[in-house]
Amino acid sequence: MEKGRQNTLASRTISSASYRKDFFSPGMRKDQTLLSRECRTFLKQVEEDSIYFPVPASSLDPSLTVSYVDSWMYERNYKEGNSHEGTDIMAARNERGIYPVVSISDGTITNLGWLELGGWRIGITSPQGVYYYYAHLDSYTDIREGNTVKAGQLLGFMGDSGYGPEGTKGEFDVHLHLGIYSWGTGEEISVNPYYLLRSLEEHRLKYQYS
Repeated sequence: MEKGRQNTLASRTISSASYRKDFFSPGMRKDQTLLSRECRTFLKQVEEDSIYFPVPASSLDPSLTVSYVDSWMYERNYKEGNSHEGTDIMAARNERGIYPVVSISDGTITNLGWLELGGWRIGITSPQGVYYYYAHLDSYTDIREGNTVKAGQLLGFMGDSGYGPEGTKGEFDVHLHLGIYSWGTGEEISVNPYYLLRSLEEHRLKYQYS
């Protein structure tokens, strides 16, 4: 590897735009020994925490698929000055309340309830301190803030809530917005979930739903 690239990787911090954008990409994982200690540590934390893809496949109806693209930092269409700090997992059937949403990791529910942008959302802090954010849900299972959850545990169902006052639905297509955040430096720093989701497709549960 060229020395200039080595120096570039080693100089990155978690807040570096290139680190956040390329997070968990095959190239980053391959060259992780060249990352700064801070970046390497967070990468390892997410790698150890993340076990399951957040939307199980249907064992009853193979047409109930999902899709997603790398939409990191795309401009939002709701209010000005907001960039997309996550990945949207879109439902092939645009109907709320069908697709189950499960926890990627073990952890503790640290946020639960309504946000104007996120609608009905769940925030889970993992044992490694990584914050996983699940937004736009239609409904929750019987969970409460402070509950511990296991990887693969059912959290709720995909919906289209948000972009308005509490209870707003239908402002966009049914999907799950997934966000991943670090608090290791004392500030909230988001990273691109896209490459992690790609890696978790091999670890997707099957549920009976149609």
